[in-house]
This record gives sequence, C-alpha cells and structure tokens, in this order.
Amino acid sequence: MSLAAKAGARSKLSKPREQSKRGKPAEADKQPAKKQARRRKERAKQERKQQARQPAKERGKRPKKSLRIKASRRPPVLAAGALVWRLKNDKLQVLVVHRPRYDDWSFPKGKAEPGESMVLTAIREVAEETGRQIVLGRYLGKARRRLVSGRKKRTLYWAAQVLPEAGPGEGLRAAVKPASKREIDKVRWWKVEKAARKLTHADDKRLLARLVDWYESGQLQVRSLVLVRHAKAVSRATWGYGINSELTRPLVMGRGQAQARDVAALLSAYGVGELVSSPWKRCVDTLAPYAHGCGLDLRSDEAFTELSALTSPEVMQASFRDLLERGSVLEGQSEAGPAGPQGREPAGLPGRGPAGPQRREPAPEGQLEPSYPLALCVHRPCLPLLFETLREYMGPELATKLPDSDPWLRPGQAVVVHLRRRPASVQLGTTPEGDVEAGGGGDVVVKSSQIVALELH
Repeated sequence: MSLAAKAGARSKLSKPREQSKRGKPAEADKQPAKKQARRRKERAKQERKQQARQPAKERGKRPKKSLRIKASRRPPVLAAGALVWRLKNDKLQVLVVHRPRYDDWSFPKGKAEPGESMVLTAIREVAEETGRQIVLGRYLGKARRRLVSGRKKRTLYWAAQVLPEAGPGEGLRAAVKPASKREIDKVRWWKVEKAARKLTHADDKRLLARLVDWYESGQLQVRSLVLVRHAKAVSRATWGYGINSELTRPLVMGRGQAQARDVAALLSAYGVGELVSSPWKRCVDTLAPYAHGCGLDLRSDEAFTELSALTSPEVMQASFRDLLERGSVLEGQSEAGPAGPQGREPAGLPGRGPAGPQRREPAPEGQLEPSYPLALCVHRPCLPLLFETLREYMGPELATKLPDSDPWLRPGQAVVVHLRRRPASVQLGTTPEGDVEAGGGGDVVVKSSQIVALELH
C-alpha cells in the first residue's frame, strides 16, 4: 500500500474518534447549564414564596389575582350589633356611637368571638360600646362589606330595647370590659330624623329606615315567644321503656347539659320572664339553668307532654293558642302580664304581685314595657302540632319558614316568634289562604295576636 493510501485510511479511522472526543466535551458543557437553569428556577420559586408572605403594601404592588381569590373563598368575618330604640316624648330615638378611628357615626356592633352565637355577640358588643344591657326584639337584617384583606364581613342586626334594672336574664350575663375611648368616644340618643341625616354608612341608614317602617306600622314593639325542643336526653334503650321511664328520663351528661346552658343564654338574650314546660324531666331540666339563674318559677303543663301529643292533640293546641292570644303587646301600651302557677305571676320580676294579672304603670322611658317574653319547652312529637297552630297566626309567606319535616328541630334548638297585638276595635277573620282580612257584620272570630317575624336558633 502506498503512502497516500495509508494516509487516507488513517484519516478515515481518525474521524469517528475525533467526533467522539468532540461529543464528550459537549455533554460536559450541557451539565453545568442544566444545573444553572435548575438553580434559577429554585431561586425564582423562593422569591415568589417570600413575596406571598409579605403584605401587599410592603411589596409595592397589588396582590396577585390568585391570592385575592383565595382570600375571598375564606369564611366571612361574622359580626353582630343592634339598633337600640326608645320612645321619649312620643318620639322614636335610636342609640348611636362615634368611632374616632374612622371618624364615623354608626350603631354599636362588633366581631363575634370563637364559639359565640350571633345574639350573644350583639348583646355583648352593645354592652361594651354603650354600657347598656339590652334585650333583643325582631331581627332587622344584615350588612355586607369587603375588608382590605379581601375577606367578606357580614354583620347581623336586631332591634333591641334597654333591659330594665334587674330584669330577667341579666344575672346570667358575664361582665364585660367597656370599650376604650380610642374605640368609642361618644354615645348619643338621637331622634330618627337626625340619625337619618348624620349616620355615615348607607347600610345603617337602610336599617334605620326599616326600623321606622316597623314603628309606623305597629310591628316594632312585639313580644317574643321562644319554642324550644328539649336538649339531648338519654336514649330509651339505655334508660328503659314505659311511661314511668319517660317521666324520669334525664338529659345526657355533657352534651345535653351544654345544650341546656345554650338555651339559657338564648332566653337571656330575649329577656324571657315566664317559663312553661312539659312536666317530664328532660324538658324541665332544659329550662332549669335559666330558671335557677334568674330566680323564676317554672310552670309545668300536662297539655305539652309527648303523651298528650298522641292522645289529646286538640287540648295541646288549645293551650298553645291561649299562650299566643295573651302573648303580645299593643302598640307601646302596657299589657297585664301573664299569670304564673296558682294564679301567681312568676317571681323575681318587677311590678308583679301575688294577686295575678293586673294593670301596671308604664315602664320608664327607654326601658321595656312590662310584658315579658315567654319560653315553652316541649317534645319532638309536639312540634308539628304547634307549628300547625302557629300557621294560623301568620301569613303564607312567613309560614314557609317554619320547619316542615321530621325531626322538626334538633335537640336544644329553638324557634323564636314575635307577636304583636291587634287593635281590639278591628274585627278580623281568616281567609281560606290564611291571610287575615277585615270581616263584615261584626260576626267573625277575632284573633288578638299576629306573628310578624320568625327566627330559628
């Protein structure tokens, strides 16, 4: 083989070797590049995490859309308050507060504490910001706002009045710490005309307008009736069957007793001054914490037992109608209080004597008229009969809010109905649709009470 041929063969053999040598350095060069790209991604990820932890103001830019969506999906912040009203010189007034931090005039309100019900929040916040203990009336409505964080805030409001000194339920309320001057620096009673001009927020003005409408239509001053299903009781399988066992079956230790305490707090919020119950132990024990805490008598009525619901439903409904017929007030006028056991009125209530119902002097301005709300504790089988009776006293639209399926109410749950008294001069009857209308000829049956509002607790 010539020298030229050998040189050509050597060059052919060397080409693949050179390519492989050039390939190895190329792969080595790619590895540092991949590591650098991975490091850049990790640094970017860490920077995004740090930015997410910082407030939007510190980042100098608005939160990303995804972050705002996440904040909006969180449960709303719950708060409660009240429009506390009174009559002075036949003029309707409301209680307002001034917040120096926001320089606004508003109604007393505040955020709920963990595990606190809305009615208790409203009472506590009013006591903290105004120094006044109140009792709730009708539920007014809610106000919705969006906080700076993106979360929604929902505030519930009730109409309320100042609780009379040593009124029912006050002894069960915990002491509160007054709000500082930095939070509330002024508390004023304003006529509704002035309040409509000077209130800062549109939601407050809207709620005030509703309060005024109720006052002008005679639906503001009402008397509440709290219908309670007894708290959780020991099961029949554990305690035993038969009428003797039913009479003595107690509440469950722990859960049932806790529900009874919750019922007591609810009755305190509405200033309940009369207690009626089935004589069976589980019903009596449900109202006992409130009765003992307020020094009230608890009247037992055989008409509201579980046995009566099965054997004498007409008797039960007739007894319930009696409570509804006398369980309201007439447009700001004082009404004789309901009689307690043996012709006595419940003990521990101002202005009530041993001689039974009697006319009393009007309460001081700004305080409740002496017609106290009533609580009735019954068994689950009683509830459909009582709900049927309630429908006779309310319109069809309001009747749709009543529970319509078994178990009707959970153990310890309550329905609060607000009643007003119809003027005696107006004779009314009932249409087939359930609406109340003026009757002709003066020969129709008059129902003295009308249910104007309903709440489930």
